[in-house]
Amino acid sequence: MQQIHPLKHLSLAVSILLGILQTNLNADTQNPMTTASTDNLNIIRDIQYSEIAGVKGYGDLFIPKDVEKPKTVLLIHGGAWKSMTRQRVQQVAAFIAEQGYAVFNISYRLLPEAPYPACEEDCMAAANFLLEAGHPAMEALDHSQIVVGGLSAGGHLALVTGLKLPDDKIAGIIDISGPTELNAPEVEGLMNFSGFAKGDPNKEAIFHAASPTVIAAAKEKLPPLLVLHCQQDGVVDIQQAYRIIDIWNQSGANLQAFLYEGRRERGHNIWRNGQAEPDLHYKLENQIIAFLDSFFSE
Repeated sequence: MQQIHPLKHLSLAVSILLGILQTNLNADTQNPMTTASTDNLNIIRDIQYSEIAGVKGYGDLFIPKDVEKPKTVLLIHGGAWKSMTRQRVQQVAAFIAEQGYAVFNISYRLLPEAPYPACEEDCMAAANFLLEAGHPAMEALDHSQIVVGGLSAGGHLALVTGLKLPDDKIAGIIDISGPTELNAPEVEGLMNFSGFAKGDPNKEAIFHAASPTVIAAAKEKLPPLLVLHCQQDGVVDIQQAYRIIDIWNQSGANLQAFLYEGRRERGHNIWRNGQAEPDLHYKLENQIIAFLDSFFSE
C-alpha cells in the first residue's frame, strides 16, 4: 500500500554535491580488522567480504548490544558509482544499529577503474556473505533474510541487489534518492557525469538491463520497498522515484513512499546541518525505522 507523506519547508543542508568531493571520502584502507565499542554498539571494522574486489571488498559490521539475534541490514553508499566509500555513511549505519538492527556497511569497486557491473557484483557478494554468515560475528545475527538499503547510486544498487536476491532472502529494500531507470531523459546528465558504460557501444542496452524498473517489471513477486526522495532533488530527478513507485503500485506489492519538499540547490536534501560525517535528517531516520519495524516487529 502506498503511503505518501508530503513534508513542507524542510530545512536541510547538503554536505557535498556530486563532483565536489573530499579526498578522504574516496580513500579505502587496507588496515587489518579491528573492533571498537560504544555504549550501545559493538563495531567490527574492515571485514573482507570479497577478495575479487580487492581494497574495495571490505565492510564494517555494527552490532547492537543487548539485542538477541538482531535482524540485519546491508548498507550501500552513494557517489555516482565513481566516488566515496562506506565511511561517508557510517553515521547512518550507527543510527540504524542503535535502533536494534545489525548493519553491514560496505565499500565496492568504483568507476571508471572497475566498469559496471563490478559494483553490482560486489554488492551481491556482500549480500551473500551476510546471508551465509561469512564472518563469525554474523552467526549471532538473524541472517535468514536481510534488508538492503542505499543512498543515491547506492539506492540504485540496493534496488538491483534486493531484486536479484532469492525472494525468501530479501526482507525489504530502502531506496534513498536512487536512480531507477538509467536511460530516462531526466538522468542523462547524471549518467554522463558518472561515466557509466562510457564508450561502450552497447551503452543503452546496459542502461536498460541495469535499470531497477526493468528488473522489477519482470518479477512475479516484489519485496517491501521504502522510497525516500525529495521532490526538488537536484541530482536524481523525482521522476525516478515516480517510475519505481509505478512498478510497485502495478504489482500491488508493499510500498511506503516519503516524498518531501526541499530546495534544488541543496542536492539530494537528505542531510542534517553542519556534519562532517553527516547524519540523515531526523524525518528520514524516522521513516526508515518505521519501515523496518513494520515487518521486523515480533
